[in-house]
Order: sequence, then structure tokens, then C-alpha cells
Amino acid sequence: RSTAIARLPNLEFFNASPVAERERIEAERRYVSHVARKLLMISSCAILSATDENSNGEKTGDDEMNAKQAQIYACHPRFHLLMEKHKETMMSSRSSSDPSNQGNIGDDVIGLTIRSMAASSCDMEPLRKRIPRSLKVGRIKAMCARAFGLDIELQILHFRIEGDPFPTELDDADHTLAYYGVNDGSDILVNEIDVEARKKEKVRQSEEHNRRVEEQEQHVAVLQSVQRNDHRMNLVGTEMSQNKT
Repeated sequence: RSTAIARLPNLEFFNASPVAERERIEAERRYVSHVARKLLMISSCAILSATDENSNGEKTGDDEMNAKQAQIYACHPRFHLLMEKHKETMMSSRSSSDPSNQGNIGDDVIGLTIRSMAASSCDMEPLRKRIPRSLKVGRIKAMCARAFGLDIELQILHFRIEGDPFPTELDDADHTLAYYGVNDGSDILVNEIDVEARKKEKVRQSEEHNRRVEEQEQHVAVLQSVQRNDHRMNLVGTEMSQNKT
């Protein structure tokens, strides 16, 4: 939803839900952060490989980097426009507090509310933290494990902004909050996998699979029986024709 809103400037409704102006602004900022992160990763890889030379002694890292960046720009044609639109706002709070980090959108500190939605701890007070956007999702899970007593391996994290009915899953523990475009004022929702429910769902899926296989086998058996009957009828018809002649 967020990406669609950022890429389509005239989109007014998504899945029968209206797109508010605040939601559009947050979606565009999240989109800019996500694409900028991709470009930064390409630049970082190019720097690491910059000392590699080809057989002619010419460095090829810049050419490869430019080609990859061109692909990113081609896939995200609105990036430059949205970057110019939101650059000042996205940089202002971090620049005023830490000028030495100027230009690095991912290192600013943001305020988050972390809420447990798990049955065992949903009545506990939420955590309100100011943390860097460079913090990895795995560290957030460790924080939730201590605060809410939830197994890290069973945690499922989502984040949402005000007015967004569709939270975004933080599905990789090695990615940072900046990678997902988590902004100041966002909520982190912590759910816990229901192990028993998962087992029951796997059993249900297995039973459903077996039922469909059995139905298909029965269908094949019926078709084969029909084909055998047709074959016998054809033989009988052929014999009767031969007897008449």
C-alpha cells in the first residue's frame, strides 16, 4: 500500500480505503528512504571493489556502479522528484541535533511506541523509546523479549503510522529501521506466533492436500473406467460389423 501510494501521485483510494494527505507524505518519505538505501548499498559495494583493476589496469567499479544506479532510477522514476520534495524535512531534525552526520538520513534518532499485541502481555504498558533508525530489527526483538517476556524466535514485528490501516511487517532481523522507512512517531506492534495454532494449521493444510489428492485419484479412476468401457464398446461394434459382412 505504502509503495503504491508513493509511486502513484493521483491515487485517491486503495482497497476501498481513502488515501489521506498525511499518509501520502509518510509513504513518500518511506519510499525515498528505501530507494536511497538501495543506492547507498550500491555505492558502498563500488567503494569496496574500487581497488580491483582489469587486465588493462583500468578500474571498472565506477562503470558497474553507474549501470546499477541507472537500473534503480529506471525502476523508480519518481525518486528524484520525491527526494527534492522531502529532503529538507527529512534532514532538518537530524541536522539541528547533530551537524556532523549531515547527509545521512538513516542515522537520525526517532521516537517510537512499542506495543505488545501478544495474548500474554497485551495488557502491559507500551515502551516509549527514542532510538536510532540505524538500529536493526533483531535488536528491537531483543528489547521486546526483555520487556514483554516474549521468545525472540516467535516474535512478528510490524510498524504503522497514524492513519495507516495496513501495518508493514519488519520481516528481516538483519535490516535496520531505516531500511523499512520507519519514521518518527511510528508504532511497533509485537505479535507472537501461536505454536499450537500453527501446528493445527499445518495439520489442516495436510488434510486438505490429502483430500484433494484423493479426489484427483478418484477422478482419474473414473476417466480410466470410462475410457475402458468406450474401448470395449468400440471392439464390440467392430466385431458386429465384421459378422454382418
